[in-house]
Amino acid sequence: MNFFQQQEQARAKTRRLIFVYILAVAVIVVALDAIFLLVKYFTLSETVQPLAGLANIKALIVADTNSLLLFSLGIIAFIGLASLYRMMSLRGGGSKVALGLGGARVDGNHPDRKVRRLVNIVEEMAIASGLPVPQVYVLEQESGINAFAAGHQPEDAVVAVTRGALEIFKRDELQGVLGHEFSHILNGDMRMNIRLLGPLFGITLIGAMGGILLRSTAYRRVRSSRGSSGGGVLVVLLLGVSLTVIGYIGLLAGRMIKAAISRQREYLADASAVQFTRDNNGIGGALKKIAAWAHGSTLTDAGVEEVSHMLFANGLRKQFSGLFATHPPIQDRIQRIGMHFSNQELAKLAAEMQNIDVGTATQVSAEVPTTETQAGFTAETVSGFADSVAPGFDGESLQTARTVIKQVPDRIRSEVESIDTVREVVLALLLSEDHEVKDRQMEVIRAAGSALDWQRIITVRQQLDSLSDELRLPILDLGFPAVRQLTWQQRMDFSTLVVKLIPLDGKVSSFEYMLSRLLLQMLEENHRPAPRSGTKKIKLVRLQYHLRTLFSVVAIFGHDTEKQAIRAYNAGMNSLFDQQWPEYYLPADWAAHFDAALDAIDRVRPLIKEEIIKSLVVMISFDHDYRIEEYEMLRVISALLHCPMPPVPDGR
Repeated sequence: MNFFQQQEQARAKTRRLIFVYILAVAVIVVALDAIFLLVKYFTLSETVQPLAGLANIKALIVADTNSLLLFSLGIIAFIGLASLYRMMSLRGGGSKVALGLGGARVDGNHPDRKVRRLVNIVEEMAIASGLPVPQVYVLEQESGINAFAAGHQPEDAVVAVTRGALEIFKRDELQGVLGHEFSHILNGDMRMNIRLLGPLFGITLIGAMGGILLRSTAYRRVRSSRGSSGGGVLVVLLLGVSLTVIGYIGLLAGRMIKAAISRQREYLADASAVQFTRDNNGIGGALKKIAAWAHGSTLTDAGVEEVSHMLFANGLRKQFSGLFATHPPIQDRIQRIGMHFSNQELAKLAAEMQNIDVGTATQVSAEVPTTETQAGFTAETVSGFADSVAPGFDGESLQTARTVIKQVPDRIRSEVESIDTVREVVLALLLSEDHEVKDRQMEVIRAAGSALDWQRIITVRQQLDSLSDELRLPILDLGFPAVRQLTWQQRMDFSTLVVKLIPLDGKVSSFEYMLSRLLLQMLEENHRPAPRSGTKKIKLVRLQYHLRTLFSVVAIFGHDTEKQAIRAYNAGMNSLFDQQWPEYYLPADWAAHFDAALDAIDRVRPLIKEEIIKSLVVMISFDHDYRIEEYEMLRVISALLHCPMPPVPDGR
């Protein structure tokens, strides 16, 4: 079961859940229609006698068909508008969810050592998987151990953890939990989870309105006891009770939908975390500590119900089971990753955690069985099951990413992670090695205004000149969270400046193109999430000329001669097409054609993208000479097609 198959399954499951959602809306509409008719029958109708029998109710329905239809349409419109409002409020991506739960954004310059450790792990995993580095949030007020990833796509993703998790977890445990969350990003769960929030908000809002009416009756009863008529209070009370009861239909339907999505995918994400880290002790230890911690994984924020399906572990105070449980039991998750545990072990953990500031662990979770449990299979089995979940993202790539990040000088890393200096670092990456071209670029930068420190740009460029070319894209990756913090106008001005700088030398290098394309797409999709990625059923043969451009460009930048490029091109296309394919052709304006090719290919289904990415790897590894230009192109192509970075031949 690989990443691309998971994407397909996520889409298929979404279609099935649409049916459940429509059914829930229909039940709510029918229930409210019934209340509408009863209210009219008992209080408004002058044509029938109260309690005169079922025949009169049927007559009322026939007589008022138009008003009943309008009332039903009004309910549907109300639910639809409420859902649309919530979806529009989430257009900013995962940061809206994190802020709504009281999260605070943090970066690598934070004074808290444990926060810096968190940011460092997130950066390592992002670079290892070829994803843009997500923004990091900490829920400072939450003592429970939990975490989540949220966003429409990797470009606007955030990863958030509670203060409890920061204080209690060791590095390997935190890494295991974050590996779990990165699996949700890679497998498409994150996008599906945030899309659920809008529709579910619409069907649960009716119950919330019922609660408001019930609370208002308390005030009304006080006034009626002072001499006012209590008839109106009774009507409001009955209406509030009715809406609250009907609201539970939406609440239960919402929980059922969230549970149907979440439960099995939690097992898969746990297995993926074992694969990512090559260690089941990390995530296993984290799950054990949740079981032993007095606060468990519970969140105190009022908005936890809405996002319960997005969390690492159950965040609700009340435990649900069966159809309404968004997460499998903790003990089952521990067993599935090949770990064993006992009450004695968890009691010892609880005692060890008693002195932690965020709370006192004094008891073992009620979820834990009283007998020692041994998993039915080993960690190696789990790792084997997950091996193809996220191509290229494993323990080796994670170690490589860790090594790469350590090579970035502290000053550059600090500046690229700061919203105040990130633009200067990115612009320094774009400066040409040719002194004459660099002077023209600096003139354009100075003309852009005083918002940019051009002297800092020159200083950073001098530092970059002494570094390996392999660090160029990782440095850009480290700056993505800070770039996303820029205002909309700052991002637009920055994008315009980047576009102006590239053609000043009369040509576009592969790195200039890749850096600018990745940066511009990230800026665009952070502001307006891409709706068309991976949605169209298009056969490969219909993409052959776009694929010719894609493969020809990658081939020529990875080889010294056109003859070598053609041989590699044919090897890649042969793995994609059985018999015939277009001949190698490099357009004069290759960048524009490359843009068009990527836009077209991004629209196809994930399984087709998988074939294309695999064939690119075949082409790149054809001559067994894997160059940095090829790595950068493969990294950026994967990101622009919304795919994980595939494994590279030399383990780079």
